[in-house]
Amino acid sequence: MHTITHVGVLSLAKIMGMSGLLVGLLVGVPMGLFMILASLAGGAAGGSAESAGIGAMGAGGGLMIMIALPLGYGVGMFISGLIYGLIFNLVLKMAGGLELEIQAPNYAKPH
Repeated sequence: MHTITHVGVLSLAKIMGMSGLLVGLLVGVPMGLFMILASLAGGAAGGSAESAGIGAMGAGGGLMIMIALPLGYGVGMFISGLIYGLIFNLVLKMAGGLELEIQAPNYAKPH
């Protein structure tokens, strides 16, 4: 049995920030593409962006969402990781660590 008694706060924040960036891309890119396509479809049909359900944002708003959502998620998760890492280390110290059972991989050579 191995015990984790400390986590690197900056390391945790980087991992969480990068994860947030990826989640932001997974959410923001399809949402932005939908906004752009809906805006273009509304204009091509002779209607306005409002008739396509997009409102005043239109295609430019779709592009902004594709940029802002990943950055916002990434920065927000990075800051959350900093705070959570500090709290986690405090709790690890109070609880005496976190026990983990780790099994080494079996690299047996084929016969």
